Amino acid sequence: MRSVLIYLFLALTAGCTTTKTQVVTQYKTQLIKPPAAYLLSCTQPYHSPPQTWGDAARRDPVWLMYFDLCASRIENLRRCYNYPEQCGTLPEGINEQ
Repeated sequence: MRSVLIYLFLALTAGCTTTKTQVVTQYKTQLIKPPAAYLLSCTQPYHSPPQTWGDAARRDPVWLMYFDLCASRIENLRRCYNYPEQCGTLPEGINEQ
């Protein structure tokens, strides 16, 4: 009787031992290197205040152009980090210095 119980116990436990599948997740770190032109600091066209109202009015379009260039660098950096496959080419208006 004792050997029958041992045999029955071994038969039941042998049927329950199955291998459990393991899922392994691997992560790949991707370094994004934007073009150097996007990493340059924005430059100021003038460092001294205008002398006359006319001089200030002539400077306004220049300031606006420099603000637009700086904003486009920031937008292009965002584009590079959000869509790395589009980051290899420079759009018009941005030149590497």
